Amino acid sequence: MKTIICRHCDMVSHVPNMPSGYVAKCIRCESVIYKNSWCSPSGMLALCLAALIIIVPAFYFPLISIHLLGITEGTNLLQGALMMIDNAPVVAFVVLFCAVIAPTLLISSIALSSACLTFNYHPAYLPKILKITYILKHWSMLEVYMVSLMVAIFKLMNYADLYFGVGFYFFIALLLLNLTIISNYSNHSYWERYINE
Repeated sequence: MKTIICRHCDMVSHVPNMPSGYVAKCIRCESVIYKNSWCSPSGMLALCLAALIIIVPAFYFPLISIHLLGITEGTNLLQGALMMIDNAPVVAFVVLFCAVIAPTLLISSIALSSACLTFNYHPAYLPKILKITYILKHWSMLEVYMVSLMVAIFKLMNYADLYFGVGFYFFIALLLLNLTIISNYSNHSYWERYINE
């Protein structure tokens, strides 16, 4: 049985040993205080490596191509963010950070910490990596970018011909991998493994 303090309301709770895939919620505020993921650090490492491989074509290959008035123009995720630098630099930076930089750093940090725990290697910088991962988890917003992309696609369908590029399918695969990684990653259990091993 573990004693855990809720990060949201500071309620002290006793969490029993749970089977894989179950979560424990605070009895006061109902937020998740402990998650016993079915995915081990070695499985998480495999997911992260697959996501890091897919990141390159997802960000660099064209997402959609627009055909309007005889001209076809294609763009990728990075170009979409960089196009706004002159008119809206703050928005461009936020899009670039939340859709490109934060997801890449998050997946890289989870991959690094998973590799350390998988191979039972505990470097001095591992606690910092775990802290950075916890912060980045709140800034990685690939799904928000996907929603805005779908809204733009539905609005443009009436005015131009749209063609999905190869990058769009890589981006969907990256989004699914990213959601799987985030939903199964437990910062608390990684800290436990780091302290106990």
